[in-house]
Amino acid sequence: MLRARKILDSIVADGINALMVFKPENIFYLTGFWGESVAICSRDDTKLIVPKLESTRACNESRNSEIITTERGPGLIKSITPYLSKFRFYSDCSDYETIRSILPYTDNSNFVLDDSPFRSSRSMKDEYEIEKIKEASKIIDKLYAICNQEIKAGVTEKQLQSELLYQAMKLDATSVCYPYTLNPFIIASGTNSALPHCETSNRQFVAGDFIVVDLTIRYKGYISDATRTFALNKVSPEMCEVYELVKRSQQHGLEHVKERIECGEVDKACRNLISSGGYGNKFIHSTGHGVGLEVHEQPWIRQNDSNKLLKGMVVTIEPGIYVNSKFGVRIEDTIVVNDSINNNEIALTKFTKELLIL
Repeated sequence: MLRARKILDSIVADGINALMVFKPENIFYLTGFWGESVAICSRDDTKLIVPKLESTRACNESRNSEIITTERGPGLIKSITPYLSKFRFYSDCSDYETIRSILPYTDNSNFVLDDSPFRSSRSMKDEYEIEKIKEASKIIDKLYAICNQEIKAGVTEKQLQSELLYQAMKLDATSVCYPYTLNPFIIASGTNSALPHCETSNRQFVAGDFIVVDLTIRYKGYISDATRTFALNKVSPEMCEVYELVKRSQQHGLEHVKERIECGEVDKACRNLISSGGYGNKFIHSTGHGVGLEVHEQPWIRQNDSNKLLKGMVVTIEPGIYVNSKFGVRIEDTIVVNDSINNNEIALTKFTKELLIL
């Protein structure tokens, strides 16, 4: 209930006194339950409306919630309509059919569609959330140690992905599926590494490859995101130059992460260093993003973003250089924004960033 009150207190619209929550990330944030459901949260209580097939799990996993069991589909809408006349809601609903089913029972002044208060609240992590992200980061470090043993000539990107996914699940982690990829991890070798979000393929590793391994895993609901770039057998002078430039850029970015700094200033720190090395047009994405219950969430470490980092936010710093049809390098850590003067030492992922030639 404390989190619901925090969100309600942040809403400036007059008379809003409850939340109607549909997105699983936000329901989990408010109730501890991840599954098919709708949460209705006032300042005094939380009602979790679930279909029958989820009722036992919701009872076992949710916290401080009254469980109301209903049917799926139209039955779920029928179950929430009595509350529409009792409260003025803020809602994160983005499904057109659901909204169309609800509006005959209320109006736009009593049912405001805006998920920004939910995202803003989730951007500030408490100690419990940070601890889970730290545990996810420790698992990622173990997976990178496995990469040292598994990356060999003749192994395919998909084979490495499969082994890492198997080992992650053995360590009590799960993969993260998000809309813009078909694969749980990014394993990109050789010319594929020049594509920041390359789909993992059956390409075999060969001598002279850079192999970008971008691991995003979830532990107890919370996500850590990290990237390391390995080399196989040999590297060219250009590859060494690019790798060291990305490494210095990433460290420079980490050292800029502090309370009250604008997100765009952190991006600029990384981008300017890469530009000074002559590869500015090869750094083709933002420097980082928030992580938590989603892979990509507030805040955004990108060009000209004037939003400020605050203590308790968790962000990635991940500059990269991508040389078309040749190779790419990306180095990424997840980090908690705090009052440290040396964030390079407290990046949650500890695996070495020195160039490993396997």
